[in-house]
Amino acid sequence: MKITSLLFIIPLLFVFRPPAFAQTESPELITNLDSEVSETSGIIIYNDKLWTHNDSGGEAKLYQLDTVNGSVVSVKVIRNSENYDWEDICIDENYLYIGDFGNNEGNRESLQIYKVLLSGLDDEMSDTINSELISFTYDPSVYPETKKSNNTDFDCEAMIAKGDSLYLFSKNWISKTCYLYSIPKIPGNYIAERLDTLNTTGLICGADYNPETNTVCLIGYVYGVPAPSIFFLLSGFENNDFFGGTIVRYELNLNGYQTEGSFFRDNKRVWITNESFLGHPQSLYEISLPVTEINENINSGSGLNIFPNPATDFINVSFKNSDRFKYHIIDSSGNVLFKSCKKQIFAEPLQINISALKPGKYYIELSGQNSTITSSFIKI
Repeated sequence: MKITSLLFIIPLLFVFRPPAFAQTESPELITNLDSEVSETSGIIIYNDKLWTHNDSGGEAKLYQLDTVNGSVVSVKVIRNSENYDWEDICIDENYLYIGDFGNNEGNRESLQIYKVLLSGLDDEMSDTINSELISFTYDPSVYPETKKSNNTDFDCEAMIAKGDSLYLFSKNWISKTCYLYSIPKIPGNYIAERLDTLNTTGLICGADYNPETNTVCLIGYVYGVPAPSIFFLLSGFENNDFFGGTIVRYELNLNGYQTEGSFFRDNKRVWITNESFLGHPQSLYEISLPVTEINENINSGSGLNIFPNPATDFINVSFKNSDRFKYHIIDSSGNVLFKSCKKQIFAEPLQINISALKPGKYYIELSGQNSTITSSFIKI
């Protein structure tokens, strides 16, 4: 067993440096989509039918798409609603939720989520569906005024439904992180509760939850040049601690694409969409999840093991992989407290002295040639 020690804790401003990612999991184009949905943002699949919507400035409509040729098959008008900036949709057993919470300017005082009966999508006799309203805002004590577009950490474009709550994943233009918020599913007026922060080094624009594997996927892109699409798989978490399990980040072989929609087609595939942008037409793609990744997600994590957890003085870290990794220890605010100087193999447990850390939640990040793996531990 190898031993290392955290004798010197170095506070650094956290910068998530994306490693070199393998391009072996490049998305496969299924079809380009009808120009009527050029601003496609969120997607869901219900009763084997694909539905989407346009974002800011679009009509208050849902569009069923042909998954072979991308044409619009049918349209449902959502009554009692307005598409100010619809950014994502998600479903549970009985309802569909439409997130009108786009906030590029950072100055919206009231944001909405429309709650719609899923059964309305099956009603071929009607082209309209009624909606109920869930309204929310951010905590006014931390919600700042902004002066220009794309200069706020209070934008949001991603949402999932789990249990009795809706969970929102923010699009932070300034810090390139992602806040996790929760809101009740019951119609009413709320202040969104911030739960956690994830360092993404990119903009999160879509999300989905697979209850069969207890896995969340996030889709988005890096803002700048180059501008690869980014894709996250979150697994091995408990309850709503989505950032507390194993986090795997990929860069997709889509550069300059505004990827905004995602949905688990099944346990082995994720469908994603991009809107028309920089000459790239609105399209539907498929990401095939690696078999090893599927098995690891179902069996709690990606093989990164931290024990004991919680711990007082020492933790042991092992990873079922023969590659070499550098490791970082990061606090819950995103500050890097320790960086290893050289890459190591974690096939055998590495013992790390954490006695100098204050009690709280921390993250171990392994950075290798092809991926970055993150998991959490508790110091008591």
